[in-house]
Parts: sequence; structure tokens; C-alpha cells
Amino acid sequence: MSGQFVSPRQATPYAGTRGRPSIARRLRERAESFFASTDLAYERNFLVVRPAIALLVIVAVAVQGSTLPGGRGVIIACLVAILYNFGVAVLVFRRRVNLLRVTTLILDNGIVIGASLFVFMKMGDAGYESDLWLLYMTLIVTNALYYGPLGSLFFTSLWTGLFLGMTVGFYGDDSYSVAQLPMRLTFFALTGFVSISLSAELRKRRQKLEAQSRQTLTMLATIVEARDTDAGQHLRHITHYSRALALHLGLSETAANEVSYAAMIHDVGKAQVPDAILKKPGPLTPQERREIEKHTLWGHELLAGNEEFRDACEVARSHHERWDGKGYPDGLAGEDIPIAARITAVADVYDALISERPYKQAWPAHDAIREIKRLRGTHMDPAIVDAFIELYEAGVLRAIDTMMRDDPHDEHEQLAA
Repeated sequence: MSGQFVSPRQATPYAGTRGRPSIARRLRERAESFFASTDLAYERNFLVVRPAIALLVIVAVAVQGSTLPGGRGVIIACLVAILYNFGVAVLVFRRRVNLLRVTTLILDNGIVIGASLFVFMKMGDAGYESDLWLLYMTLIVTNALYYGPLGSLFFTSLWTGLFLGMTVGFYGDDSYSVAQLPMRLTFFALTGFVSISLSAELRKRRQKLEAQSRQTLTMLATIVEARDTDAGQHLRHITHYSRALALHLGLSETAANEVSYAAMIHDVGKAQVPDAILKKPGPLTPQERREIEKHTLWGHELLAGNEEFRDACEVARSHHERWDGKGYPDGLAGEDIPIAARITAVADVYDALISERPYKQAWPAHDAIREIKRLRGTHMDPAIVDAFIELYEAGVLRAIDTMMRDDPHDEHEQLAA
């Protein structure tokens, strides 16, 4: 087996990523910490803010006329920012989060640094004094709102160091800018301290909101459990299975947690299915089958409209889609099906097979795995099936079952913590 597997009792992760060294996971977690305060809602807003700032700077430079050395370079930089904003918009609406974060980090800050070096060089050559240094204090504050505390510390150091270097490098020792440098650096330090504190507080508030969202998901999952007598154990199983599988596929700790919360709530739409259908011991009629299939749409409708529930909303709608495109409700195929839904689907089918239901006896685990293999490439993503089988053969699924038997009261409390 590739990767190193550990018991669920060792908390996180359940399984190592497939052959990926642990240092890669640590680096990923550090990167997530750097970007801790970002989300797509912020990025969508910045699609308007970015060109608005660029246009305001262009107007300010135009009003000042030719008196600002290097003003033409500033205008060119702003126009470039407006142009690449269209490319950023594509990444936002395609939800390419990691590529989006790296792209905006490089382009936005590259533009500012390049334009700053050019303008300060021209101002230094002309002996031109300006309050342009206040711009960097603004950048320190805005970066604190955008990035996590680690990112805020990084950019405080970056903009302070850049301003210090440009002032000393481009202005003479007898200039006003050099004379005022100690006072200005003091302002930089104070602003940076406040910004880092602000970023840390924002992160705490974000974590609190996420915890409240998880508690809401737990309550919604309890609705399903109250309607379906076997849903309690089922929800617990697929929540843990999905998280272990997500980690083994290489998703980060944060992403794996989101998948597990989404898996927990995947059948919330069944709250609207009549008892006569939901608990029917025999086969369903075609009409009853069509009715119960609506639970995917009902679950999506219930969760839609809340950005915090985006993954859960996708899973609720798409966990019955098939890899070959013959599933429901939308007939999605292959990687068009959200990965969280593909992961949940494998865990859902496996646990349904090994669990006793009103209409069937529980299957032995090895028979369930044989059935999962049969569905590989038709109902389910082949890569995810392969990863799930690796977890089974490594004993991780058995360890999860043991954990839940030994600690029957964990239910959803640990998941919502």
C-alpha cells in the first residue's frame, strides 16, 4: 500500500495521502494559514474593487498632470490591472480557488511593487517629495483584511522593507524623505501591529462562524435521523469514511473536514419524503422511486443561498450522479460531478451495503467491496474507488467502525466541535 495509515483514534488524519510525504501536507497547511481570511465572496467583490481602485489612481495622476515623476508608468500599471482582472474573473466563476489565490498574489503585488520602484526612482532623481508613502500603510491594512495573521505579518514586513529600501536607495541623505524616515517607519510599525491584531481577531470570528455553520449542519442531519431509524449510524459512518477518503486522496485537512460535513448532510432532503415511502420494507413503485429521487432537489433547495453551505449544497444535489452520466437529477458525468459528491457517493454506497435496512440484510464487508469494484467506472469515479479500496485493505475502515462501537456517544458532537 502507498501512504502510511493510522487509526482514527489518532485523530487527524485517518490516512496519509497516497504516497505524498508528510512535509507536503505541512506546507499545504501553512499555505492555507497564509490565506486564512480569503474566500470566493471576497474575490467576487474584489472584481469590482480592483478596477475601481485602478481608475481612481488614474484619475488622481491625470489631475496632477505632468508634475508627478513616473506618472505615466502608474497609468500603464493600472491599465494592466484592469485587463488582467478579466482573467481573474474567469478563475473566480470557475471556482479555481488555489490558482486564483496564487495568481492574484503574484499579479496584484507585482504590479504595486513594479510601479512603486519606477515612481520612487523617478521621484528620487527629480528630488520630488510626496506623501505616496501613505499608500503602503493602506496596503498593510487591506492585506490584513484579505490574508490571515501570517499573511498580514508577511506583507507588513514587505511594504515596510520596500519603502525603507526605496527611500534610502533613491533619495539623498540630506533629503526630506530620509530625514522623516524614522517617524514614518514608526507609523508603519504601529499600523502593522494593529493590522496583525485585526487579522487575528477576524480569523477567530471566522472560525466561530464556521463552528456555528457546522452546528447548523448537525441539527439538519438530526432531522434526517429522526425521520429514518437507521440514519444515525449511517450518517456517522459516511462522515468518517468520507473524511478518511478525502485525506487519502490528498485533500487538505480543511477540505477533508468540509467534505465530511457535506457528507453528513447529504440526505437532508429526505426530511420531505413521506414515511410510507421512506420506511417501506418492500420494493418501491416507479412513482415512489421518482418521489424519493426528489430528495436531491429538496436538499439543494434547503441549503442553497448560503455560501457557507456551498459544498453541502453540491453534495445534497449530486451524490446520486453517476460517473457514466446516467445518474440523477442532472445527468452529470465524470469530473463534472463535484469531487465532494463523488467521495460521498462511494462512502454512501459502501455503508448502505454493509448496513441492515427495512428492505435488506447487511452485507459482509468483503462482498460490499466486491460490489464497489463492480460499480467502478460506471456509477463511481475509478480513482476514488481505488483509494477507498486501499483504505479498506489497510484496515482504516475497520478501525473507524471500531472507534464508533467503542465510543457510541460521539455522534456529531465531535464533528461540530
